[in-house]
Amino acid sequence: MTSTLGFAILAVLARGDRTGYDLAASMRRPIGYFWTAGHSQIHTELRKLDEAGLVGFRTAHGPGPQDKKVYHLTGPGRRELREWVTRPPRERPERDELVLKTYASWLADRDLVRQLFIDQLAAHEQRLAEYERAEASFDGPPGFGDPHFGNYATLRCGLSYERHRADWCRWMLSQLSDSL
Repeated sequence: MTSTLGFAILAVLARGDRTGYDLAASMRRPIGYFWTAGHSQIHTELRKLDEAGLVGFRTAHGPGPQDKKVYHLTGPGRRELREWVTRPPRERPERDELVLKTYASWLADRDLVRQLFIDQLAAHEQRLAEYERAEASFDGPPGFGDPHFGNYATLRCGLSYERHRADWCRWMLSQLSDSL
C-alpha cells in the first residue's frame, strides 16, 4: 500500500521527471506549505515506489563522481495516483500544539501567553503576506486540468488558513487584554 508521502511524490512526478534532490526541492514549495518530508524519507519512499513499479528512473551524469537518478512516473503509478486523488482522505487526529497550549494557558503567566500570541500573529501575518504575493503571480485561477490549478487551489486553502489563524490570534489577544 502506497503511503501518503508516496502519493505526494507521485503527484510531483506527474508534473515532470525529477532527481531525488529536485523532488526534495519541489516538496518545499509549494507542497511544503501543507506536507513536509526530509531527504531521507523521500529517498526511502522512492525505493519503495520503484520496487512497486510506480516510478522508474534513468541515470544521467551527475555533478559528482556518481551518476544521478532521474525519476519518472510510470503508467501504473499514474493510474494509482489518479485513483487515490478521488478517495476520501484518511481520518487523522488533529494535533495542534498552539490549541493545546491555549487549553492549558490559564495556568501560565498572562504576559507570557500574550507574547506567545503576539509572536504567533506575526508569523501568520508573515505567511499570509507571502501567500498573497504568490497569489498575485497568478492571472486568476488556472483551468482545471492545468497542473498549476493544484498550486492555485492549495494556495487558496493556505490563504484561508492563515487568515483564520491570524483572526484567532487577534481574538486571543483581545481576550487577554480585556480581562486585565
